[in-house]
Amino acid sequence: MIILCSNHTAYGFNNFFPTIVSSMHLGSRTITLVLTAPPYLCGAIVSFLVAYSSDRFNERGYHISVPMFVAIIGFIISAATLNNAARYTASFLYCSGAFAANAAVYSWAASSLNETPEKRACATAIINLLSQLGNIWSPYFFPTSDGPRYVMAMLLMMAFSALSIAASMLMKVLLKKENKKLLAQGEQMEHEVRLYTT
Repeated sequence: MIILCSNHTAYGFNNFFPTIVSSMHLGSRTITLVLTAPPYLCGAIVSFLVAYSSDRFNERGYHISVPMFVAIIGFIISAATLNNAARYTASFLYCSGAFAANAAVYSWAASSLNETPEKRACATAIINLLSQLGNIWSPYFFPTSDGPRYVMAMLLMMAFSALSIAASMLMKVLLKKENKKLLAQGEQMEHEVRLYTT
């Protein structure tokens, strides 16, 4: 839930993206709206590639952390400069990074629960529900007075991206530890079964 809530908070730019692009003064209102599409298209393509790679290698932690690190780079660039070309390029990084990591969190939560399908469905619903807190508080990161750079928003989204990375790595370590424990228990039971059958 912490990972997904952090991810939802990190893409708090979602509702304000036309305003962010508009603050770059790249053209008319129509041009501004047209220019909001390419970062999202790039984000969709990267999301499919990350999801495919995550399933192919049966790995989730790095497939969440690496895109979120890319998003952090985008947030840093956006907070650090008023150069329009740099800020627009940065939007490709944070759109791609924040959205690509999202799907892996859901599949990781569902696959790491060794329970009945009913418990797994309930846990996934609870995780999804509580993680929506990120969508509730992130709009408050964008007061009008902070434009055009929205430094506070970029710093907060960067912090939540870092929290997502830290929580993903912690979960990866904890799950590896649990897997080793289960493997040892399985080997012990197999050894005991052999003793009883001989």
